[in-house]
Amino acid sequence: MRVPKTCAVLIPFLQNQVCKMTLEVRPVEHADVAQCVGIRVASLGSLVIGRPPPYPGYVQEQEASLHNDLDGNNSHVRHLKVVDTENEEEVMAYAKWEIYEKGRLDLDKLRQPINQSDLEVDQFCRLREAAHEYFCRRNGEMGKHPHLLLALLVTAAKHRRQGAAAKP
Repeated sequence: MRVPKTCAVLIPFLQNQVCKMTLEVRPVEHADVAQCVGIRVASLGSLVIGRPPPYPGYVQEQEASLHNDLDGNNSHVRHLKVVDTENEEEVMAYAKWEIYEKGRLDLDKLRQPINQSDLEVDQFCRLREAAHEYFCRRNGEMGKHPHLLLALLVTAAKHRRQGAAAKP
């Protein structure tokens, strides 16, 4: 029997289990904060544009912010992690979702220029200012409407390239 060409492409995936792990998406817990921030810094540096290295105090600021979110102080923010059920201590990937059921309540804040002190943390001030302007403009327009925002999605280096795009 001849296998249609489109099906033949899928045969290696159907015959061999591509992913040998059982993965689960779970809420981030306080014990995961250092790992999540570590994955973020390793993947993106201290800014999602240009990957500048973290400035002094950056990691501590990010950890405090994440703990603050987990304590329920930002009810519109959800932090999720991916774990292998056989090694639940290790965070493989991390995501931050922002849920705006009625649009953003902080639109006035988005219209404000960046704080001068935020620009003086390192030599990447122009990059930080450009990122601030871009995200405020984008978030301000979207913020007028209900929406979900995938604010961050990072994968630990040793777990990259193992998904759908991986070579068997």
